[in-house]
Amino acid sequence: MADLQRPIITTSRGKANAVTLSAASLAIALLGGTSVLAQDAVGTPLETHGDRLFNFETGNLLPKGALKLWVGSHQTQPGISTAGTGNQIYYGGGEWGVSDRFQLGATFQYFQDPPHSPILGSSPDSQFFTGSLQGKYQLYNDARWAIAAKGSVEYLSFESTLFGTDPGPNKSHLVGSFQLPITYKASDQLQFHFTPGISVFPSDINGNAYYGEVAYAGAGFSWKPNQRWLAYGSVNTPLSGGNTISSTQTITKKAVWNLGARYNVSPKAAVDLFVTNAWGVTPATSILTFFPDGNATMIGATVTYTPGQGAGYRPNYRGITSEPQSARNASLQLDGFSLASADTLSPGTVQISGFYGADDNAGGALIFSPDYDGQVEFVVETPANDGSVPAGIVPNFNARYWIGTKLRLMDQNNGSRFSLSLHPMLGRDTSAGQTGVLYLGMPMSYKANDRATITANPKFAAWGSTELYALGLGLNYQVARGFEAIAEVTPVSDGLDMVWAAGLRYQVPNSTLHLDLHATNAISRYGIGTMVAQDNVKIAFGATMLFNLKR
Repeated sequence: MADLQRPIITTSRGKANAVTLSAASLAIALLGGTSVLAQDAVGTPLETHGDRLFNFETGNLLPKGALKLWVGSHQTQPGISTAGTGNQIYYGGGEWGVSDRFQLGATFQYFQDPPHSPILGSSPDSQFFTGSLQGKYQLYNDARWAIAAKGSVEYLSFESTLFGTDPGPNKSHLVGSFQLPITYKASDQLQFHFTPGISVFPSDINGNAYYGEVAYAGAGFSWKPNQRWLAYGSVNTPLSGGNTISSTQTITKKAVWNLGARYNVSPKAAVDLFVTNAWGVTPATSILTFFPDGNATMIGATVTYTPGQGAGYRPNYRGITSEPQSARNASLQLDGFSLASADTLSPGTVQISGFYGADDNAGGALIFSPDYDGQVEFVVETPANDGSVPAGIVPNFNARYWIGTKLRLMDQNNGSRFSLSLHPMLGRDTSAGQTGVLYLGMPMSYKANDRATITANPKFAAWGSTELYALGLGLNYQVARGFEAIAEVTPVSDGLDMVWAAGLRYQVPNSTLHLDLHATNAISRYGIGTMVAQDNVKIAFGATMLFNLKR
C-alpha cells in the first residue's frame, strides 16, 4: 500500500522517474482524479484550523476554489425540561472560495418545537426559519495574524403565538450582521480568535420586545494536534441590546458558548460533535441563545464535505488511488434486510433500490457516495401494519422519509481488523403532526473468509418519549458466485419481540443489478422499522441497481 508521507527516492534513473511521476500526476489531474504523491497533495479545508468553528467566525478563509458543504443539528438533552427526545434545530449551508481573499456562502436553519420550558406559563409550538447570504473578505494575513470582515443579509421568519405571529402578521423580517474576526496563530497547532460584531434584528414584533441591535465580542481557540483532529471552544458576550428571550418574555443578555471537536473521516469529510447553549447558526443569529433564558445545554453534530478532485486533495488517509474491489466486496457494500452494511459504496457510485412486501410495506432509496468512506442516503417507505404492533412503539404507520449518512471509520479491505461505520438517520412521517424520529446505528463487520461475513449492528431509535435499543447480529454467506444467503436477528430492549430476517440475494451476471427475496417480521427496512416486529411473517422482494459516475 502506498504511503502518503513516503518521500520519493531518486536513483540513477532519477530523472526518468521524476518525469514519469510528473506525467502520471498531470494525467490524473486532467482526468479529474487526485495524485497521492506527498508533494502533490493539497491540504483540504478540513485539514486546517477552519474559517468557522460551529457558529463562531475566525480570521481564516477558504482557499481559492474550495467548496465546503455541511449539514447538522443540535438539540436539548432528551428528558431534561422537555419530555421525549428534546427540541431540535436543523441547518445546513455552503461556502465557496471565490479568490484567496474573498468567499461567498449561504446558510439556513429551521426549528419547529415548543420552548424547552414555559414562557409566561405557556409552551406553544414556535417555528423559526432563517436563510442567509454572506460574504467574507481577507483584510490582512501573514504568518502570525489573519484579519477578515464578514457581512450577511438574512431572511428571518418567526411564527409564535407568544409574539402574535401564529397566525398573524409581521412574522417575516430582514436582518443582518457584520463581524470583524481576528486570528492569532500561536503555532501550527494552536490559534486564538477574537471576533467583535453586531447583529441587527427588529426591536419589537407586534409590540412585544425583540432583540434589536446586538453588539458583541467573542473569544475562542482552536487546537489541531494532527491532520485528523481539531478541538475548539468559544464564548460570545453581548455588549448592548439583548440576545435571550427570558421565561417572562423579556429580552436579556446571556453569553453564548460552544465546545466541540472535529474528526476527519477522510481528508474531505468530517464529523463535528459539540455542546452549546446557542440557538442560531447563521452569522446574524449566532449570538442568540436557545429560549427561554439560554440555560439549556444542547448537544449537536455536523457533517462537512469539501468536494474538489481537481484541487489536488489527497483522496484518503490510506494512500490508495482506488479501492481494491472484488465483486464479492462490492456486493457486501449493500445493506442487508434489517441490518446496515459496515462498508460504504465506492466513490462516485449511485444506488437506486426499491422493495415491496406484504402488509402494505413498500419503499425506495437513493444512495450516493461522493467520496471515500462516506455516503448520503434518501429513503421513502411505508411500514407494514398487521395490527399487532403495541401502541406507542412507532408514531404511526404513515409513509415516512429518511435522510441519513454513513461514515466508515475502519475498513477491513484496507488493513483494519474489521470494518466499522457510523450510521445516523433523521426521519419524519407524512401525518399532520410530521413526527420526527432519530436513528443511530453503528454497523460492524468481519470478513472471516472469502465466503462468510459476520455483522454486528448496535442500534438506537427515539421519538417523543419512546427510546429503543437493539443489537443486530447477521451472517452473509456466499453460496456460489453472485448468490448470497443472508440471516439476521435483532434482540430489542423493553421486552419487545426479537426482529429477524432471512433470505437470498442474487446478482444478475454481467450487470450491477441485485435481486433479493426474504422473509422477516420487521415492519420496514430502514431506521426504527428494523427494530419493531409484527406477528405476521412478511415476504418481501427487492431490487437494487448500481451506477458509477466516475467510469
